[in-house]
Amino acid sequence: MATSGLMLQLPPVQAVLLAGGGGSRLYPLNASGTPKVLLPVANRPLLTFPLRMLEESGVTDVLVVCEGDMAAQAVRAWLATGYNGGLRVEVARVADGLPAVDALRQVIDRVRTDNFVLLSGDVVSETSLRAQLLTHYVKEAAMTALFGRRKVLASTETKPGRSPKNVDYVGLEAGSDRLTLYVHSPDTVKQLLLPPSFMRRFPNLQIRTDLVDMQVYVFHSATLKAVLSANDKLKHLEEQLVPHMIRYQLKPRRSVGEEAAASLAAARHSGSLGGGSSSLTGLEGSMADLSLSGMSSGSGAGGGAAAEGGTAALDRATEWQCCAYLAPEGSFCLRANTLQGYADCNRDVITPQNAPKVLREDPNSSYENFVPGSVALGQRAHVAAATMVGPDTVLEDRVSVKRSVVGSGCSLGTGTKVVNSVLGDDVRTGTNCAIHNCVIASGCTLGEGARLRDCQLAPGYSVPAGADLTEEVLPPPPYRE
Repeated sequence: MATSGLMLQLPPVQAVLLAGGGGSRLYPLNASGTPKVLLPVANRPLLTFPLRMLEESGVTDVLVVCEGDMAAQAVRAWLATGYNGGLRVEVARVADGLPAVDALRQVIDRVRTDNFVLLSGDVVSETSLRAQLLTHYVKEAAMTALFGRRKVLASTETKPGRSPKNVDYVGLEAGSDRLTLYVHSPDTVKQLLLPPSFMRRFPNLQIRTDLVDMQVYVFHSATLKAVLSANDKLKHLEEQLVPHMIRYQLKPRRSVGEEAAASLAAARHSGSLGGGSSSLTGLEGSMADLSLSGMSSGSGAGGGAAAEGGTAALDRATEWQCCAYLAPEGSFCLRANTLQGYADCNRDVITPQNAPKVLREDPNSSYENFVPGSVALGQRAHVAAATMVGPDTVLEDRVSVKRSVVGSGCSLGTGTKVVNSVLGDDVRTGTNCAIHNCVIASGCTLGEGARLRDCQLAPGYSVPAGADLTEEVLPPPPYRE
């Protein structure tokens, strides 16, 4: 029987999407209060990309976690009016500025499936989440993390022979998906010193610096609930939770029952129980609380995992393994979590090579660019390949736009040159302006002859005529103690 048309049916899985709030690392683009996930990438909200990634993987239910009332209200409004996908999406609000793991703690009891996807709202990727889920299920992993390929930038390279800067160190067991080491952007090489016992256990360990944690994870729900319940000091994903999960899988194994019995025997031997029944009852009560910490209330999809009880969940926690799923070589997999990353996502996603795979659309002209019919082009106006121009934009005579994204409703004056830049909606320039390698938010104006290189402008900012600016962030970030 032919099976080429069949697709493996995966178990139901929920997703928790961490949308954050304003995103301080994207200042000044969000200076007006726009949530990070609603900033435009290729003239569509950033949130569009992770939601589509989930939908194409077979996920049906997503909980979007927003920091603060403003972000939650803005995301709800966009979902009601601008989202046309097939996911069932709920929005949960947590306190503004809450660390990612604490935000997860507040909503994890709403997860009802045996396993769930946790991802950041700033991921732009063509990578198949189904393949990552399949790896997770086949390996019966407690955590499976997606790693993309590090984009080589001058800012991350150093002199030959020295360690690269601002990179992750990822340890993989040779010939398998086993994830055995993860150090996020170490400050010193001392953080990479490995004990002899570790090296004996993994003699074929590969340590790689060409991988980036994309903050797309699949977790075994009960195991993660037990970990979060037992470790209230875990606050951050990359720096704390992920390394903790990886380290814990390498500890000597003991069942929960054995650990509980050993703890009780040690307490009796030391006399800390005091011989009183109340002390004994208190300790046994604490052990009972521990054994129940992995349980989830309620029923529904994944209720079987919850019904196993906390002891089963924690027994699994002593046997787990962590896995890595590597994005295929050459696939598009980036995060818009910094100004550089945001600019890279915009510029790279619209190339003729990436647009069909990531945007699910081809360039709409023979020049391999995206220029809708409502764009007004003056005489000798030129829009190069790998460029996107939004609807109702006016490009006056001799305007040139190369390798850039220009939003809708913009007006670029005669002789203006835009290269390798991102312009939001309703940006207006005078004549003979020059914009190179800049990110300019919506509603900005540039006076006649203004020249900008490597600059970022907040929404509505005005640049005077004749200004010559290099490497400026305008307005400057507010001072914070």
